[in-house]
Amino acid sequence: MSIDKNAIKLIVTDIDGTLGPVSTDRINEEYYEVIAKLQDRGIIFGAASGRPCDALERLFAPVKDRMFFLSDNGARGVYQGRELYADAMTLADCFALVEDTRKLEGCQCVWQTSGKTYFEKDDEEIYKIMTESMHYSGELVNNLMEVTIPALKYTVYHPEDAEKATEGEFSEKWKVDHQLVCAGHNFMDVMNLEANKGNGLAKIQEYLNITKEETMAFGDNINDLEMLGNAAYSYAVGDAREEVRQAARFTAPPMTQDGVLQILKTLL
Repeated sequence: MSIDKNAIKLIVTDIDGTLGPVSTDRINEEYYEVIAKLQDRGIIFGAASGRPCDALERLFAPVKDRMFFLSDNGARGVYQGRELYADAMTLADCFALVEDTRKLEGCQCVWQTSGKTYFEKDDEEIYKIMTESMHYSGELVNNLMEVTIPALKYTVYHPEDAEKATEGEFSEKWKVDHQLVCAGHNFMDVMNLEANKGNGLAKIQEYLNITKEETMAFGDNINDLEMLGNAAYSYAVGDAREEVRQAARFTAPPMTQDGVLQILKTLL
């Protein structure tokens, strides 16, 4: 399949592992210049990430006003500062997730709402990573069971391997009626069943009257699969997981070589 540059009206990219290392606090500043040029040509650019919208807006500050964001792994969609949708879990599910996470050895809880992300005081490692490196608006609380705002996305953090730490009883229970996706070596995300980047992208496409055939997408991990499936021009970066490279129609150079930036430049 060849690329028709004139057909592309919408571009969306993952962040962690795709534009930069997982938990990166910055991206190559050249992205801002290229994104602005694409926007000037009428191409709509967006970011899809497990990060909340406010963190994404800070990361893309120079170009954010014309962007859309699929935050919280697709559970929330914002375009030019306007919220288009949000898909929060029930408080009962959130409380049950906290209880189940506490049973897992070495794991920490991340309760992510549209306005703030909550962490327990015993989980200060992930609190520091997300607030100091990933631009999160975070708050340490004594007990997550006292939070009254439902989470859009709940994350289990493990300092070595979240996928391994959550396999077995936790995974089997929650994947039945929720999205349970690996979002990097240290993160296992849980959302409502229909909340994913692919469904979020479909809502943006419908809102903007843009088709799959006019869409380009970039990703590297399992939580990008549905999004890549909803873009005719789907790219896995060269250092993506094998499952993602198999699913994508094209392969970009590795993240470590700013592979997405290289592809975007070819559109100019």
